[in-house]
Amino acid sequence: MKGELHIPDLPEVPVALSPLSPPVDDQQRRTRPSWPVRMRESLVGYLPLMLMVGLALGTWLVAKNTPGLLSSSGPAIVKHEPDYTLDQFRLQRFDPAGALKVEIQGEHMQHYPDDDIMEVEQIRVVTTEPDGRRMIATAQHGRARGDSTEVWLDGQAQVVSEAPDELPIQMNGEHLHALPKLRRVDSKYMVVVRQGDSEFNADGLEYDDPTRLLTLHGNVHALMQPTLRKSIASRSDAKR
Repeated sequence: MKGELHIPDLPEVPVALSPLSPPVDDQQRRTRPSWPVRMRESLVGYLPLMLMVGLALGTWLVAKNTPGLLSSSGPAIVKHEPDYTLDQFRLQRFDPAGALKVEIQGEHMQHYPDDDIMEVEQIRVVTTEPDGRRMIATAQHGRARGDSTEVWLDGQAQVVSEAPDELPIQMNGEHLHALPKLRRVDSKYMVVVRQGDSEFNADGLEYDDPTRLLTLHGNVHALMQPTLRKSIASRSDAKR
């Protein structure tokens, strides 16, 4: 007995076959940029960083080459060193009306900015008043403030006070201290004071030129001539 199998008819399905091709690599799907393009892209990416570094370097160079910009904000320490020197100099100061008040001169001068002191060799200081009075101070070495308010005289120091119709008063010592604008002289060392032929020796003095008052300190030895005695007596009578 022969058996038979009947398969029903299936619907037709179109099938398209293509030739077998190898898989495509991802690196081959896109084109690799050239070397100049890659370099340009790198430079563009690092450009902000390079600008910041250049700006910082330029700021540092400017600050380094600007005097005082990188110095401390605190007060600068001024050394006791002369900032200028003069030879054969003459310094004059005038009052508001234009009249000469103080004149300082010497052979050599050094100015120190830390204390505004002038050190002068062979110093000579002259103060002049409208009424004709003068004080002349000299010494081998002297120190004076920049505004001429104070003078220290050392080495054969001498101050001469001159007034019209009066005998000049001469003060000598190794160390004298003068206030030219106030017209005062003082000393804590041995001094010799002369007026005319009279002479005083003392361990110190104070002299006020506006009042012509002389005060002697310590051991005082005096040699008074008749002319000075009459002058002192007349002043005592005038005060009475």
